Amino acid sequence: MVDKVKELLKKHNITLAAHYYQKDEIFDIADLTGDSLELAKKTSKLKNPLIFCGVSFMGESAKILNPNIPVYMPRLASCSMARMAEKEKVEDNIKLLKENNIEFIPITYINSSAEIKAIVGKLEGLTCTSSNAKKIVSSALDQGKKVFFLPDKNLGQNVAKMLNVTSSIIGEKNWQEADIICFNGHCSVHQLFMPEHVEFYKEKYPEIKIVVHPECSPEVCEMADFVGSTSQILNYVKEHKNDLMAIGTEYNFVHRMKRDINPNIYILSSTKPECPSMNETTLKELHDLLIAIDKGKPYNEIKVDENIKENALKALNRMMELS
Repeated sequence: MVDKVKELLKKHNITLAAHYYQKDEIFDIADLTGDSLELAKKTSKLKNPLIFCGVSFMGESAKILNPNIPVYMPRLASCSMARMAEKEKVEDNIKLLKENNIEFIPITYINSSAEIKAIVGKLEGLTCTSSNAKKIVSSALDQGKKVFFLPDKNLGQNVAKMLNVTSSIIGEKNWQEADIICFNGHCSVHQLFMPEHVEFYKEKYPEIKIVVHPECSPEVCEMADFVGSTSQILNYVKEHKNDLMAIGTEYNFVHRMKRDINPNIYILSSTKPECPSMNETTLKELHDLLIAIDKGKPYNEIKVDENIKENALKALNRMMELS
């Protein structure tokens, strides 16, 4: 099946992109790999068709940034965090901010739908990724306004700590006073990592380095030796490839680093932190999509409404300019 997939990709001059959280069977044959920011940059420059293996918001972003190429996905997997930021809830939050006469710049994590990116773009806001969130939020705060950060409350609060500013979740006591006001969303995978997991490894291996993603809770991040995006974690592991580590992020990514870079790596949880959405895409589904394309009957092509695309592109472009 792998040989047939490679044959059809070459025949139709299709680029295969895969996020770091994809299964090995997909990741190991991809032409382009990376985290959200890396893939946004890489796929925006393509001239040929793209198959994107990830979750739906990634396919949407690729299409918005590069509207002249066809973008397909083997499976239209849906991120649970992105689903939390429902249009009505986000609009209610924005209404509440305005009713409290708060001057704010909305910043949406790239883990959000094109519709939410469009709402943010229309309000002169922008997107961010975990790689550039600190830089994007800092730039917004420099304008003398508060930041409404969505949908991940943990990333928003952790960025606030990095910048030494205040944060709160909208609706909490005195939330109006915070510099960064967060929407109440989270990542189902990174919520699995708990302070007691850090304590367990630190007690068992005093020399161990705790490495976590900023989608983890502020309590866990405060206890870590290194906090970084997926690509930043990868670079950190490469720079410390002989050190004992416990890493708090998605299983497939950690497993691959243990396999390829540093065998002295543990998973920072008592359960397998596998992203159900990212793991929906299989080699067979990729194969079936390519067979359909070969027969002239493609499916799962990403389409974005023109009005949504126009405003979402504003939010994405503002991020790309600062990145």
